[in-house]
Amino acid sequence: MLSLSRLLLLIQIALACALPPRALAAGAAYPLRTVKIIVPTAVGGAGDTLARYLGDRLAASLRVPVVIENRPGAGGLIGTEAAARAPADGYTILFGATAAHVIAPLMVRAPFDSVRDFTAVFKAAYTTSVIVVNERVPVQTLAEFIAYAKARPGILNYASSGVGSANYIDTEVFNDVTGLRMVHVPYRGTADGYRALAADEVQVMFGAVTSALPAIMAGKARPLAVLTNVRSPMLPKVPTLAEAGLRDVDMRKWFGFLVPAGTPQETVVLLNASFDKIVREPEVRDWIERQGLEVAGGSAESFASDLRQAEHKWRAIVERLGLAPR
Repeated sequence: MLSLSRLLLLIQIALACALPPRALAAGAAYPLRTVKIIVPTAVGGAGDTLARYLGDRLAASLRVPVVIENRPGAGGLIGTEAAARAPADGYTILFGATAAHVIAPLMVRAPFDSVRDFTAVFKAAYTTSVIVVNERVPVQTLAEFIAYAKARPGILNYASSGVGSANYIDTEVFNDVTGLRMVHVPYRGTADGYRALAADEVQVMFGAVTSALPAIMAGKARPLAVLTNVRSPMLPKVPTLAEAGLRDVDMRKWFGFLVPAGTPQETVVLLNASFDKIVREPEVRDWIERQGLEVAGGSAESFASDLRQAEHKWRAIVERLGLAPR
């Protein structure tokens, strides 16, 4: 009959033999099972597409399955709260975006803190948005449009996907810094907004390059400037805001990966290194740029700093625009 100590020893040996070699070498370190990435938006959007693409690459890098779980609703707050409440063990990752992770919580009484309840892992890419006007607006440059709109206060309409959406915030910031008075017309989504632009129900719209491109190619929308620090490969002839004359305005937004606060530092370092290696691959960078995005990258610490700065910056903007909860 086996003694208890010998039985325990045999169990430990059996478990060790069942582990893959890399787990033994790392002392049974992370990861040993499926990793879940929560995307707080519906299937098919730009963020979801990027999360799935990078998730597949992460699975190959970590050599464990990586699954995407879409948890849309409430402007991203539902999925983000689910991630905040998940165990801090590295097996739940949030795919966040500036609009959903930073701006939306500032406009409601969110049940989580965008900075305190998360640890930044990796900033994947900057979104690239563009200002477009319809073909009936007689301007060719951003400066001409500002002058044209200033001469018509309260007359020009702009489309958005609703109060609090990224294109709504972008346009309101633009109105604020330029002193314009354009009328907000909300639609159910960007597709409806571009249809309204083509029909001259609205005269201007801010939106992602990928969603604006069909209207631009069809001659229904004229691009004036992109809201990034570098020109978009998809619209190489369109100037940046700085090149167009607005040098102190930064409306860039990011997509990035975060984990619940308290996740072990070594896990954060491993995930950051994995993602950083992935986006350095030429074919990955090329794919990201073809989606109308700008590759970001960098350390977890730099992303954490950017997250704090973004929260401070957008809080001031939301308060200045009168959009904070009372």
